[in-house]
Amino acid sequence: MFEAQRQWSYRLGSFPEHFRYQYVLSEANEDIEGFAQKQAGGWHIHTGPKLPVTNITDRNGVDLGFLLGIAVDPKGLVTELPLNANDPKFWTRFESYLVEVAGRYAFVVNIKKKTRLYTDPVGMIGAVYNKSDRFVASSPLLAIKRPIDQNPLYDPAVIAEQGGRYSLFHTADRSVRRLNPNHCLDLGTFSETRFWPKETRFDEPPEAPLSTYDSIIQTARHNIEAVSSAYPCALPVSGGQDSRLLLGFAQPHLPKIEQVYTHINNYATRRDAAIGRQLCDAVGVAHHVHDRRQYDMTGKEVRLMTRAYQIAYGAPSAPPKEYLNGVIKGVPEDHVILRGHQTDLLRAVFVFKSKRHWSNPDWQIERLLIVPRKEFSPEIADRFRAEFKLWQDALPEAARAKAVDFMFLEVYYNATIGASFPALWRNFYISPFNSRRLISLALQFDEKTRRASTPVFEMIELMNPALAKVPFDFEHVAALDLLGQAENDEAVTAKRRAKTLSSLSKYQSGSH
Repeated sequence: MFEAQRQWSYRLGSFPEHFRYQYVLSEANEDIEGFAQKQAGGWHIHTGPKLPVTNITDRNGVDLGFLLGIAVDPKGLVTELPLNANDPKFWTRFESYLVEVAGRYAFVVNIKKKTRLYTDPVGMIGAVYNKSDRFVASSPLLAIKRPIDQNPLYDPAVIAEQGGRYSLFHTADRSVRRLNPNHCLDLGTFSETRFWPKETRFDEPPEAPLSTYDSIIQTARHNIEAVSSAYPCALPVSGGQDSRLLLGFAQPHLPKIEQVYTHINNYATRRDAAIGRQLCDAVGVAHHVHDRRQYDMTGKEVRLMTRAYQIAYGAPSAPPKEYLNGVIKGVPEDHVILRGHQTDLLRAVFVFKSKRHWSNPDWQIERLLIVPRKEFSPEIADRFRAEFKLWQDALPEAARAKAVDFMFLEVYYNATIGASFPALWRNFYISPFNSRRLISLALQFDEKTRRASTPVFEMIELMNPALAKVPFDFEHVAALDLLGQAENDEAVTAKRRAKTLSSLSKYQSGSH
């Protein structure tokens, strides 16, 4: 019995429902309530009742293993790989193919008695492994059959009471490691090997920004079309940049998306809802608002939900606000929720210091939020500096030009959404921007350009000027009664839009 099963109580609800998007890989057939079971090579693949599972083959119909989650390649949803299982260079070609794949996924591939695990670019699917007991899972408590052996580098009270995080590929258990998402895991040896990036260059700005924008837009739209054609989808909107960019990508396929919505948790999200309504008006789609005032959660329900989340997460972490106040109930269960993760690379959200600072890891360790920023100290930096340096020094040459972005992708995101998404049991969260190709295109723009959000503003203007005319949350005045007044909107967006239109004009004239 896995530790997640041992800790579960009937009072918390249905185990299969709360672990519906999780999985376990083991060499023996395990008894996990409600989980389906398949085999690849010598491995048993146990999957929660709602996790999409696809038997994948090569182009000749030869079984290669299984895809867990949702993945999109240039042809659409992945079912068949454009590869030959008998090709001596199969693994190299498969890893090249993965550059084009988007979504939230894990591939379990078995070729010639060798089985490997590959995940999406940030480990959004969740992937941890216990080398000593030879288990792989989406969350730590499904990778052990004993009580947690507390990781000595962390204080569980800081995680539980102050919102700290396990990071740098650690988990709550000292023997359970989180897989670096750009490494594959050999299930024979339980060793990790980096497979991306290899020859990709990230330090050369695009010669034709408009062409790069077109590639980004068309690829993201293709991904959204593939997912929304196969699954019921919902799309959140707010006053920020990432959700607006995602809405622009999604616009041609909005008739297939069943709900565009905003959660209201507080005053800031009430402003998000007001802006969201304007954005939905701009693209001609209904806007759904889920207000916390409409949902009742008793203290007992909150306690039980929190405990269920912590077992599914594998650490004493707090659930998101929308679970605690009930607004998530506004989104139908099992809907795929499209999120804008990785589009924030287009804003270089973590790259706020120049390259001369990058060799000093302490400011990056602070950004990992292992402890709250106000609690960060030289002692915390000392504790994690050596491991951070090991990761940073092992980056391939291609990644070093964007080392801080890779910290964001491989370390930060992996420890946040890679840990939380499997535990969010009501819906399957996915980013259609989560592909190595789209990440590569985003990183072509230099840090200064991205820090100014130039690619975001310019793509929104190209996709739909009506979306660009709606002020962002950072442009709006605080008063809700001024939101949506045409005269006010034009005044607060004029400077940004003039700069954006001027820049686009220079691209079009070839004078950039």
